[in-house]
Amino acid sequence: MANVYVGGKRKRGRRIWLILIIIIAIIVAFLGFMFYRYNQFVNNPVVSSSKLTYTVSYDDGLYFIRVLNDNRKIMIVKVEAGTTFPESYITLSSENLNKATNDFLDLFDLNSNVNYYFYLNDEVANEFISKLGGSDLKGIDGVFDALKNSEIRFWQVFGLGGYVDTVKNYDRSTNLDEAGTYALINGFSKYSITNYDKLTVPLLLNEPLQINIANQTIERKYANVEAFERIKEIVE
Repeated sequence: MANVYVGGKRKRGRRIWLILIIIIAIIVAFLGFMFYRYNQFVNNPVVSSSKLTYTVSYDDGLYFIRVLNDNRKIMIVKVEAGTTFPESYITLSSENLNKATNDFLDLFDLNSNVNYYFYLNDEVANEFISKLGGSDLKGIDGVFDALKNSEIRFWQVFGLGGYVDTVKNYDRSTNLDEAGTYALINGFSKYSITNYDKLTVPLLLNEPLQINIANQTIERKYANVEAFERIKEIVE
């Protein structure tokens, strides 16, 4: 007759239950951490700020994105880089985006709780688009289109650092962070958007004005003041 080891079976059963308890505990801890991280972004002061301004330099354009959380609106203003506004003689340059952001806010008599700025080229824009889920468009238009059709899901908060890294690997001067990325995607996916095709500040002349000073020739691209004033009345 074969020997029966009852005690051995009990020990194996206890080990299986112990392993299951450990696995469940790990899953619960992981989900709890994810929930904690998600709440960190949802309740972040940046995300709940009334007005955020993002300045994006792409090609020869400066794109000023206003995320208005209180009004659930996004407004995108485009200005050609190097444009000078005659009355104030402020020039919006892509060389220093922090300064360009502050100059833009002064020109349009706007206030902003938080400002972000970053540079894009075609390669960075297309990588950004891919991370957002793709778009039929390329470049800056593809970024805006992908943002509109994207949405941060519960588990995707862990991937926000990838967006920041994409931008920072191209230019280290950006101040974009994970909270700012979350606020940008969240706004585009939920709010009404006034695109830059309706809010582009045109130039006064088709070609830059050449000004001769001594032996120097300086080129100036002046904004169309009347068009600027009309846009100024619209932008919040």
